[in-house]
Amino acid sequence: MKKFILSVVILLSGCTLVDSYLMTKYDANEYLLITQIRVSAQRFEKQCNNSSSSTGNAHAMSSLTELFASYTEQLPHNKEGAHSAKALNEIAQGLWERYNKREPVSTAFCQVKFQSIENMAQLIQNVSAKRPR
Repeated sequence: MKKFILSVVILLSGCTLVDSYLMTKYDANEYLLITQIRVSAQRFEKQCNNSSSSTGNAHAMSSLTELFASYTEQLPHNKEGAHSAKALNEIAQGLWERYNKREPVSTAFCQVKFQSIENMAQLIQNVSAKRPR
């Protein structure tokens, strides 16, 4: 019985070691990028009533999220993170495309999009911060 318990303990701790090895580690650059996206979204949302600023802000956000998506897809063992970054980038690209059509974009639409970006960035930021260091 003692051998069985010892075997189970060794097996379980071995699985934990493998899991921790295969898990994406904390990456300071990834955390910095997602924090920049979140703070920018907060600031840009407040400027949605100014159409000229909003156009530039939408372009800046699309560039930031594209950089973040490109960075995260190259991190080892980061399939879920890359998927989240890609989804975040799609929201920002959609906003930029809307402004790029040169049609009026409502303040409410702008605010909702930046709020969505901020909320998603906060979720990604929380996950990134909890990774093992």
